[in-house]
Amino acid sequence: MTLKASFLYALRIILPNYKSVSNGRKSLFGAVFGIALSLVPLIVVLVVADGMIEGITERMIGLSSYHMQVLCPESSLSGFDEQVGELNRIAEKLENLTGGTAFIEKQGMALAAGKKGRTGAAIRSVDGDIFINNEAFKTYIEVLEGQAAFPDAKSAVIGRALAEKLELKVGDTIRLITANLLSASDIRPKMLSCKISGIVSSGYEEIDALWVFVPFKTGFSFLPASSSRLCIGIETDFPFSERLEKAYRSAEDFLPAGYRIKRWSDMNTAQYENYASTKMLLILIMFLILLIASVNISSALIMVVMERKKEIAILKSIGASSSGISTAFLITGIICGMGGVCLGLPLGLVCAVNCNEIIEFSEKAVNLILKIWYRITGQTMYSPVTFLDPAYYLQTIPVHISFREMFFIALQTLGLSALVSVFPAVRAGKEKPLHILRKT
Repeated sequence: MTLKASFLYALRIILPNYKSVSNGRKSLFGAVFGIALSLVPLIVVLVVADGMIEGITERMIGLSSYHMQVLCPESSLSGFDEQVGELNRIAEKLENLTGGTAFIEKQGMALAAGKKGRTGAAIRSVDGDIFINNEAFKTYIEVLEGQAAFPDAKSAVIGRALAEKLELKVGDTIRLITANLLSASDIRPKMLSCKISGIVSSGYEEIDALWVFVPFKTGFSFLPASSSRLCIGIETDFPFSERLEKAYRSAEDFLPAGYRIKRWSDMNTAQYENYASTKMLLILIMFLILLIASVNISSALIMVVMERKKEIAILKSIGASSSGISTAFLITGIICGMGGVCLGLPLGLVCAVNCNEIIEFSEKAVNLILKIWYRITGQTMYSPVTFLDPAYYLQTIPVHISFREMFFIALQTLGLSALVSVFPAVRAGKEKPLHILRKT
């Protein structure tokens, strides 16, 4: 029995005659739909996980830790201009060595007070041009009110979460209080009042909830050396490439004594590994669902074998080989898997591309149902449901489809379909025609 004959017999198993009724064939089509439906959540989870991890990681390393960060020691130079001149010289040399862009920044913690209460704040003293010259800031920082700039030396740009917590708007004054530790027993408070020129958001409150940007010179004199750090952030075009390691080595060899450089992976190892392990766990769960759906092909093929025992016996009696019969049923299982891929893959991609709209619609539907329920039951304490809380997730999921991953999913599905078809295919090939024909 040739391969062509096995393939034609497989098509006869799948494609029905208009008068024939086969429960086994119905089970095969049910298995196809089962595989298609199981592929949809697998693809959506994969695309959403990739988008979330990529979006959070790029914001984290672009807006917070930079691609590389040089920690600068306290300078022996006394004047502001002398210290900044030394930092600019080192930053310029780092740009030439790494091929990136360097930004000088002083960071520290302070107590922020507004119209309503007080809270901790992360002070970042930067050059006002960072919002324009830094690609990550330009890409991910969204200006909600005012402008991302410093009109004067006593201006401040703050994060949305901080503005909401302190009930501050553009034009209001925010008071920053920090402590200068002169000795173990001598602590002197320092206060700075700034007028808010802008309110911004990165779309991920985990990193921007406490941000207060102030002009570099203002923050340099306000933040005490005992509770702040001076650093040079380096942004490159290749944060995930091997070129970053070469740039890191070049910068490390150049830096004077007392300066330390770190890669973004060194500063965010725990978070990045956590995201990767979470993604793998979700994919494993979806893979198990796909495996269960693929088993339906095996059950359906066993039913088809039982229904077509007489056909198999006749084919064998006229010269069909056991291997040819087994190949036909194996091809049937693979075709069913292919049908599931052809149906489920486009449907999954459509859902993944429109995942933000689907989440928004689902959120509105759930909130509408809850409102109706609360009105019917007479309850007044209603709080809206938020599926993507910006305190933990991105406000909008970036959608990036990896065609290599989609190809791997299709290949994996076909492999599973072939694997679960082996047992019923071998069983069909072992059917004894003489024994079957005697019964008929």
